[in-house]
Amino acid sequence: MRLTVRKLQILGCCATVAVATVAAACSHHSLPGRVADPHADPGISKARAAQILNAVGAVSAQVSQAELAARGRALFFSTSFGRPGESCGTCHTGGGGVNPRIGTIVHPIKAGDFTGPRDPIQLWGVAQTAPYTWSGNVATLPQQVTNVIITFSRDGKTQPAQTTAEQAAAILAYLKTLTPPVTDFDNGTMSDAAKRGEELFRGKAACVSCHGGPMFTDNNVHNTGVPKVSGKDTDPGNAAVPGAFNTTALRDVRNTAPYMHNGVLPTLEAVMDFYSGNKLAGVPQLSGPEKADIIAYLDAL
Repeated sequence: MRLTVRKLQILGCCATVAVATVAAACSHHSLPGRVADPHADPGISKARAAQILNAVGAVSAQVSQAELAARGRALFFSTSFGRPGESCGTCHTGGGGVNPRIGTIVHPIKAGDFTGPRDPIQLWGVAQTAPYTWSGNVATLPQQVTNVIITFSRDGKTQPAQTTAEQAAAILAYLKTLTPPVTDFDNGTMSDAAKRGEELFRGKAACVSCHGGPMFTDNNVHNTGVPKVSGKDTDPGNAAVPGAFNTTALRDVRNTAPYMHNGVLPTLEAVMDFYSGNKLAGVPQLSGPEKADIIAYLDAL
C-alpha cells in the first residue's frame, strides 16, 4: 500500500471534498503576489545554478550550523522576506507541518501549465526525503531551497548570487533541524491495534515497499492511480514516469490531511479505501478491521 504522502481521503465523499479543497486552494491562489508556484523551476541557467550551489556549500562550510539555522528560522517565518504577507511558515506551519487551506496551489499559474491543485508537503525530516516537489523532479535539498528563494522571496530574481547562497545555506540549516513530533511510535507506547497495523503495514498490505526507512519513504516516484479532483485535472506528475508522484514521508501523517498530491482523499479512512485492492500499488483486498488497525498505526507515527 502506498500513501503517496499526505493527500488521501474518502472516495465516498470525493466530490464534496474536492470542491472544498479547490475552493480553499483558489482562496490561496488569489493572495497578493501569488503569481507563480514558489516551488517551481526558477528558469535560471545551469551555470548560474551551479554558481549559487557552490556558494551555498562554501557558506555552509564556513559558518556554524547553529548560527545558520537561527538565521534560517528567521527567514523561514519572515513575511518581509517572501511575497507580501506570506512566509514559508504561512503554508508550512511550525516549520514541518502543513496548512492545506492556505498552502494548496491551484494550477494553471502560467501559460502552458497543467490544471489541478497541489497540496503542501510536510517538511519533517526533509533532509532525508529527496527527491523534492510532488513531481520528484528536484534531486537535492540545496537545489530546492535555492529554487524557492528565487521564485518566492521578494528580491530573489534580482539579488546577487552570493546573497541567495547565504539565504539558502541558512534556510537549509534550519530545515535540517526539523524532526518529527515525538509520538507513541517513538516512545514504544503504541496500542495493540497499532501494533497489529504495523504487522499489516510491513506484511500483508506491503505498505513498506514504498514507505520504508526512518521517514517512511523509498525516495522514489510511483503511479498508483490517484483519483483526479475533476475531469479537468491534467497534472502529469513526473516527467520520466507519467502519472507518478513523489513518495513523501509518513511521520505525523495524521495531521497532514487531506492526502495525495491533489488533496483528493480527505481522511486516512479514504486512503485505506483507495489502496485496498489497488493493483497498481500491489495491495490486496483488506478487511474493515485490517484497515482500522493500519490507520491506528499511522496515527501513532
